[in-house]
Amino acid sequence: MLKPIRPVAAHELVLEQIKSAVMLGRYQPGESLPPERELAKFLNVSRTTVREAVAVLVAEELLEVKRGRGGGLFVRPAATPSISRQNLSEQRAVLRAVFDFRIAVESSCAELAALRRTTADIRRLRRLHHEMTELTASNALEPTAAGTARFLALDSDFHTAIATAARSPQLEEAMAQGRLNMFRPVGQIFTRLEDNADHLHKDVIDAIEAKDGELARVLMRRHIEGTRATVEAWLRP
Repeated sequence: MLKPIRPVAAHELVLEQIKSAVMLGRYQPGESLPPERELAKFLNVSRTTVREAVAVLVAEELLEVKRGRGGGLFVRPAATPSISRQNLSEQRAVLRAVFDFRIAVESSCAELAALRRTTADIRRLRRLHHEMTELTASNALEPTAAGTARFLALDSDFHTAIATAARSPQLEEAMAQGRLNMFRPVGQIFTRLEDNADHLHKDVIDAIEAKDGELARVLMRRHIEGTRATVEAWLRP
């Protein structure tokens, strides 16, 4: 089926990359981004294009520019697009579709990872999970926005590591897109760590290490279903 093609300006592509990096936790709240010149060189665009993208992200209150010594481009503390619970409720159907997509893709990633993983993959997953466990323990005693943001970044790295272990670039790309699509409408409500934030992560690793693909698939599905249930609970009146 053919559809009209909309020309995309270069600054929109830059904007999308930066926004995705922030939403997936690659840059934490309060953290500085590379200087404009470095961003332009890395993204292979002009500095003017970067400035145009930054202007939009500043207007959306995702980024802020600090002047003077020690200044630069920084991720704002509440670095997610402003959205109300009412708007979230209106997007329930979209979220359900996103979680269906995540379950299909990430369950397959876990199954293939169990069949194709290396010792290095398991070491990376164990290291990430150890950091996540420490964060959930410390955050339970003293909840902080920084702790929550760091956990979400580690969680993204954890799911990425599983997709990488599956040795399927297409699935890895689909996994990243699924998580990004989830954070677009609900990112702002992930302001605290729930009791089940670290649920089943260790079990998934154990299944992958044991090369039990079927169990890894089932556990990943349960894990994502748990996240779905948490989000649905937040959206109830």
